[in-house]
Amino acid sequence: MFLMDTISRILTFAFLITAMLSVGLQTTAGDLHSLTGSKGLLLRTLFANFVAVPILGIVLVRIMPLTPDAAIALLLLACTPGGISALQFTTKIKGASLYAGSSTFLLTFVAVFLSPALLALVLPGNISVTIPYGRALLFVFVFLLVPLVAGTLVRIRWERPAEKLSKLCAILSAVIFTVVLVLIMDLRKEAMYAVGKEALFYMLIFIILSMAVGWFMGGPAKETRPVLATVTGMRHVALCLLIALNTFPDPAVQAPLLAFSVLMVPPNMLLTVYMVIRSRKTERVSKNG
Repeated sequence: MFLMDTISRILTFAFLITAMLSVGLQTTAGDLHSLTGSKGLLLRTLFANFVAVPILGIVLVRIMPLTPDAAIALLLLACTPGGISALQFTTKIKGASLYAGSSTFLLTFVAVFLSPALLALVLPGNISVTIPYGRALLFVFVFLLVPLVAGTLVRIRWERPAEKLSKLCAILSAVIFTVVLVLIMDLRKEAMYAVGKEALFYMLIFIILSMAVGWFMGGPAKETRPVLATVTGMRHVALCLLIALNTFPDPAVQAPLLAFSVLMVPPNMLLTVYMVIRSRKTERVSKNG
């Protein structure tokens, strides 16, 4: 995000606001009560993203022949969850939009404080991790928390209009997300070319294994497994770039991060499409039965 042009950056912010607003507009008091009671799911979400995936990243960096820059980038990604792009996919899974939005906010917020500590443990000792906390927290509250809370308050006050507005916001966020992908595709292609096919293959392995961790930790509920798989597989590239820009003056670390932002989309898109089709088939069978 921090290497985008002004238009792409503004559109990305608009995507976040509309996506989180859509989640809030779908949220009922019963949803909130259910979410606050899911302590086991909350702990599994945190464990998967702040323990299991960082360990996975360390193991892969040690066994895969990555360049030093690619290895550092992979460790950055492993220790920095809360990928905001996941909203485009997780909010499409029926019955899990609140968990999708709240988990994205929670992981991003916690990552601002916990990821630097994790990185201090896994990166070489001569590297001092730097992150502008004020800027990162302002981003979390303005573009994630505020629209989520605003949408929820509107839903409580005006339920029926909120349902229609939620659908409109969901459509708008999908359109904006697609436009952003098109606008920054050339930049991402350059990054993928700079990284090389071998490193891209290893990153794809990391993505798939991270998704598997999320699926396994998602518990028995059919709605939460795919959401946690996507949330865990789509790491917070924007926060990684913010850390990289303040910690590593060499832009070589930034290229693998941008390449990762391309690679993480197709597997999660396929999973979301599969879950949507499966949900619709189940609904048709239920109605016919």
